[in-house]
Amino acid sequence: MNKIKQLCEADAGRPEVMQGNIAFAVGCVRAGIHAADGYPGTPSTEVIDKGLSKVQDKINVGWSVNEAVAAAVGIGHTYAGDDCVVTMKIPGLFQACDIFTSIALYPVPRGSLVFYVASDFTPSSTQHVIDPRYLYRSCFLPVFEPRNHQEMHEAPRIAADVSRQFNTASVVHASGLLCHSEGLVRLAEKASRPRTEVGSMKELNSLPVQTRKAYDKVMAERLPAMMDFVENSPLNIRVRGAGKKGVITCGSGAMHAAEYRSRFEPDLDILSIGFTNPLPMKKIRAFYDEIRANGGEVYVLEDGYRFIQEACLMAGMDVKGKEVNSPVTEWTPAKVAAFLGRPFGESREVRPVPRPPMICAGCPYRLIGETLSKLKKRGEIEAIFGDIGCNTLLYFMNALDTGLAMGASEGIRTGYVLSRPESVAKCVSLLGDCTECHSGMDATRNAVFRNVAGVKIVLDNNWIAMTGGQPSPASPCNLAGQPTHFDLVEALRAQGAEVMVADAYNLKEVRSTLRDALAAAKEGRFVTLVIRGTCIRKVPAADYGQELHVDEQLCKRCGNCLICPGIEMGENGVPRWNNLCTGCVSKNPACGQMCPAKAISTSRR
Repeated sequence: MNKIKQLCEADAGRPEVMQGNIAFAVGCVRAGIHAADGYPGTPSTEVIDKGLSKVQDKINVGWSVNEAVAAAVGIGHTYAGDDCVVTMKIPGLFQACDIFTSIALYPVPRGSLVFYVASDFTPSSTQHVIDPRYLYRSCFLPVFEPRNHQEMHEAPRIAADVSRQFNTASVVHASGLLCHSEGLVRLAEKASRPRTEVGSMKELNSLPVQTRKAYDKVMAERLPAMMDFVENSPLNIRVRGAGKKGVITCGSGAMHAAEYRSRFEPDLDILSIGFTNPLPMKKIRAFYDEIRANGGEVYVLEDGYRFIQEACLMAGMDVKGKEVNSPVTEWTPAKVAAFLGRPFGESREVRPVPRPPMICAGCPYRLIGETLSKLKKRGEIEAIFGDIGCNTLLYFMNALDTGLAMGASEGIRTGYVLSRPESVAKCVSLLGDCTECHSGMDATRNAVFRNVAGVKIVLDNNWIAMTGGQPSPASPCNLAGQPTHFDLVEALRAQGAEVMVADAYNLKEVRSTLRDALAAAKEGRFVTLVIRGTCIRKVPAADYGQELHVDEQLCKRCGNCLICPGIEMGENGVPRWNNLCTGCVSKNPACGQMCPAKAISTSRR
């Protein structure tokens, strides 16, 4: 029995140390949630990838092609009466925004719908730090922000119960700090949840007349009921001190506030809010008035922007918080201490040596990256429009210029060459196969529709590699292990694109096919170039075992082979391979193909 199944079946109350995402995943099963869907996005990925995927006999779970589809799948589960969790990171929420906002205002009984949205306000692996709580508020959805790993574990039950109680979707807004850290959890009680009896689906229709009725009902009934609910929720926690200095906080900020209190100010008063939408303004007002009556100051401690702080200011409360132009989006213990008046001394920590991220040793993207980089140096390519995923790391090889959002690369290239038609054969767009399936194929179809010539490169490594190798339509199988029948090349041809294919580990083929594609663009054709090579982390173990050797007599010490973290300069300028080398997993090694003297050979261990 795997570890996740053990956690799902163990007795309630048993203490376990768990990562936040795993605590949430186990909480889904123990709460009796029927289904889960999502799209990988750090820091939310592990909920399904390392958690629920291990207990598919206990919950109906799968990955969808993007967050919008995952949200729709989740809604379908609820129309069938089942309770469903949909996982994503904040940019994924915005990708799903049409569906997210459209479902927000339907007060019709159905299965509970819980959006698990993981924040990354550092950011560590996210393209922006936009605070989505303003969106939640405009949708009038209840939002629970877990404050510790125990609440991450209990969040599925809390959010699903609220969803059913108010006939609404609900949100678990999870801090990236909690998602990826570990903490003590006592396993929740195991429960089963009966299906909801769903009436006529004709009420679940976005016809304007029904939308108007739904909105009016939400304003008249649901919103007042939710406001009363959050005011009286036991999840609002008051920590009493001397009544002379207070902190209003939520989410992981509550841990920072508690730590600060225990170390510096044991008399500090804390109001920790469980639901950040709707806000318990009466509770906040009472806390504020009490502290101010004693001549004290009230501070607001929250990640993201100034959501709670602005609500307090608009209500006439003179709270202290972040400035309008504050760069702080995620609190740390040191920042909290300085904010509350106890700054740490100068740090004596030794700063780590900076090292830019890079693609893996033996990655199939290596040779196309080297090829594009050389064409840029020669001035044959002036711009490379990248995307989200492992291809982003080609930036550090000078093989990519821009990167914006999922699936945006080709649309940006299209706009660029429409404004600069003379550059049509001197720029390319570039993205991964999974991003093409996520949202990039729309731009492929758009380029064909608009008759815009050019080159789009799809790096096909078969998996969603950046987030750990989850399946996509381009993978051999889905999460359930069922074989997929999607053919990426045929799908691209079906859009009307001319398709060329090259082996990622064949340098000559990569170079010649790219030149053919650029020549076609110069002739006014739109070409999609698919570079095929399986992600190095998903290759079977049997394919490893290739060793590389250098003939010192032939070696010219030119350094052309030093293109990979698995190879380094050895004594006397002769290359040597370190423990990162994968041998390019039985493929033609990239370093060997870069050697002009053919001094590198291979053998099997």
